[in-house]
Amino acid sequence: MLGRIRNALLLVTLLAGVTSAGMGLHPSSARAYHTYEERLLDTTAYSLQRRRVRLGLMNLSYGILDQLQVTTYTMPWLLGMIFQDVAPNLELKSTFYDRQRLALSVSAAFLTGTILQTDDSKVRYFLMPISLAGSVRINSDVSVHLGTRFTAVTGGADAQSGGDQIEGGLVIDFMQLYGMAEWRLSRVVAFTFTLRWVPYVSDAIVNGSLSGTNPTADLRLAVATDDLKNAFAVIPGFVFSWDRANIRLGVGYSSYFVDGFYLVLPGGVLHNVSPEFDVFVRF
Repeated sequence: MLGRIRNALLLVTLLAGVTSAGMGLHPSSARAYHTYEERLLDTTAYSLQRRRVRLGLMNLSYGILDQLQVTTYTMPWLLGMIFQDVAPNLELKSTFYDRQRLALSVSAAFLTGTILQTDDSKVRYFLMPISLAGSVRINSDVSVHLGTRFTAVTGGADAQSGGDQIEGGLVIDFMQLYGMAEWRLSRVVAFTFTLRWVPYVSDAIVNGSLSGTNPTADLRLAVATDDLKNAFAVIPGFVFSWDRANIRLGVGYSSYFVDGFYLVLPGGVLHNVSPEFDVFVRF
């Protein structure tokens, strides 16, 4: 099944590439996403202008002020409802410098939630990512975007095991570096090539206690995170834009970087397929 899904994704990306090549030879004069004022937002230093709105499958954004946007990701909310609890998340992004060919931004976010188990045990989590990004406009068609994100993850668990009560906490930190080259083939089509890499992941430190025994036992474990160390992804893709509707489509190799959760799934989980997909409107 996963093999068929991977082959289908590769076929769709190939067809999108052929289509974009043809469309790039016939630029549209209609209002489109790929103009000097309208820029890509994801994996770049750009943000929405004042009172602009972006509504998409993966996230919802609003421009509070010029070059300051607030975003919430949809996947944590959906998964939160599935696991019987909401997962509130919010991200503030500011393009504090945007002159001629260079733009710089900083963003900070939080994500929190609780996973309820059938035996009334609970797993709580809290993530706080901080990002810096820079975008360079080489010319009207080509741009390069670079960034780094540091994410601090904390969590806790309450569980019952027989007559014992188990309580514990988890701490893990990791850093991600990313870069994206953007080539605007026309006002409707842009080709993107994204690289992601995790150069640093701390071991997961687990502190806990086991009550119900006499005396209460204290636990401290260091769990190795070797599967995440040096995780990377190489993702070619395309962004198609019309009057208001936009589609982002790509498929790459190796680990999957989960938008909204700011985490990484090791490559083996999806057989080294790293998809990229979003449908959104801007107005």
